[in-house]
Amino acid sequence: MREKKTLSEQIYTDIKREISNQELASGEKINIKEVARRYGVSDTPVKQALQRLAEEKLVVNTPNKGMRVRTMTPHELNDIFDLRLMMDLYFANDIITALHYNTTLREQLLQNLQQQKDFISSKDSTSNAEQYFQLDLQFHTLFLTASGNQKAVEVLKDLQPFSLSAGAYFNQPHSRDCECVAEHQAILDATFAGDSEALRAAITTHIHNSQRAFQLIFNVNQMV
Repeated sequence: MREKKTLSEQIYTDIKREISNQELASGEKINIKEVARRYGVSDTPVKQALQRLAEEKLVVNTPNKGMRVRTMTPHELNDIFDLRLMMDLYFANDIITALHYNTTLREQLLQNLQQQKDFISSKDSTSNAEQYFQLDLQFHTLFLTASGNQKAVEVLKDLQPFSLSAGAYFNQPHSRDCECVAEHQAILDATFAGDSEALRAAITTHIHNSQRAFQLIFNVNQMV
């Protein structure tokens, strides 16, 4: 039986969804008193929820100005994908070597990929974007973990909330989810085959395709 969410957890979940769905716009102020009145609670669970979102870099707490939804620009979005591409390509050979010997990490990646395939073929694929976001983050985290560079993994985790706040994962069409899974498969195939050239090509294709999709979604969101 699933445990009932606390008030703080429910508010956190709702505000996170509102940010990702662009119901709360980039840069919009979040009034703690108004949120508290909406839920019929004190300020405390609202502050707890917002603090959690601040830790995930989805909202920013500015002194004397309060909490606001983090602002994302097209330039920042491009910078994020440039960094991701640089890290993955830089560590490509190390990842091939590590996954040749580390069977546990190999199995975790394969299990994650199977979960992605199960997800895109399920009815949840069009209604639970948060789940795909988590699966995608897990895939890239496991992949970069094979580099042996913990700082690179931390950088990746710090970058992901920015693209989430742009509403990209929650507005990404099902067809793009399917393409991502196929691209992830190509990355693993090249890695396990020990083909450095093919891996670099697969990584570049995936990052560039995701970058173009996110740019389109972001630009459309800004026009609405």
